[in-house]
Parts: sequence; C-alpha cells; structure tokens
Amino acid sequence: MPKPHTYYYLPPNIHGGSKAMMFVDGENLAIRYGEMLGASKPPFHVSFVPNVFVWSTFANAADHTACEIVRRYYYTAVQGDEHKVEDIEEQLKNLGIEAPRVFKKTRGRRAKRVDISLATDMLSHAHRKNYDLAILVGGDEDYLPLLQAVAAEGRRIVLWALESGLSPALARAADHLFDIGHILFATAESIRLGPPDWE
Repeated sequence: MPKPHTYYYLPPNIHGGSKAMMFVDGENLAIRYGEMLGASKPPFHVSFVPNVFVWSTFANAADHTACEIVRRYYYTAVQGDEHKVEDIEEQLKNLGIEAPRVFKKTRGRRAKRVDISLATDMLSHAHRKNYDLAILVGGDEDYLPLLQAVAAEGRRIVLWALESGLSPALARAADHLFDIGHILFATAESIRLGPPDWE
C-alpha cells in the first residue's frame, strides 16, 4: 500500500478511460474538520457549515485526465424543516455535487441514514460495475466491511480522509490513500500548483 497521506489525489497508475464515483461521509467530515480547524477560519475556497458539510470545488477532481468521475454523492444530515434540507442540497449542488443526500436529524445525534445510504449506494454501484474506482471520503473503521465487499466485487478503492480520526485498519484496506486536508486546509494558490498526477 502507498504511504499514508500521499499528495496524489488518485493512484498515478490509473488506466485512461477509467470511471470513478465519489462517496462522501459529509457529516463526519464536517465534524472532524471543525475539530481540527478550531478557532481558525477556513480558506476562502472552502464552504463550511459546522457539523453539516465541508467541501471545496478543488476536491471535485473534475480535470483529472486519466479518470472520469461520473457522479459525486454527498451524505449528511441537518436539523430543521424541509426548507433547511433543500437549502443544504442546493449549496452542495452549487459546489459540483451531483447527488446530495441530506437527511433530517435529531439534535445531538448522528444520522444513521448517512452511513447506511452511503454503504448501500457504494456497494450496489460496485455490483453493477458502474465504476472502476470508488473514492470514499471518510475515515471511520465502521466502513471496513464495506471496503472489503467492494474490493471483492473487483473494484479499486481510494480513501480520502483527514488525519484526525482516521482508522489505521481502514487505511490498510484501501488501494490508495489521500489526505484531503491538503485541499481543505490549503490556499487556492498551493492547490493550483497541484500534485504530480493532477496535470
């Protein structure tokens, strides 16, 4: 397995014409990001709603020449009514997320539907061979059986995670690991310079 926290967004040896799908545990990502950010402000290219979502259009990897990302799923939950849910969905769509999945949640509790929906979609698309490469954005060890099941379907797995809270077992189960903090904590200028496989 590659060294953890590599600067490569995706494996450098992807074959041209490969298809990928992205599955983002947005609720967990936002919570971890908020803990790491502390009292600091996020870079201007990062959209952040505490405990709900964090994302940057730089994370869409839309210009990666060797791999087409056919769909980006983003799973999160928010307190409030249907208008609040729709507002978060619209913000995510404006950030380039084609398939936002926003659920209502009870105060102080994580939404179980986030994890279950992510796992169901990722595995069902793997079984249908809708992608060659799954990009899971999350670091919880609870996803270990999911990664093993997706690998058994013959799909490759890229794990994007923040260093905080990353499960070592989950990292070992992935084919490639990228520290998404290199996007979410970086300036736009440094990201535009890009890792080697971004060009």
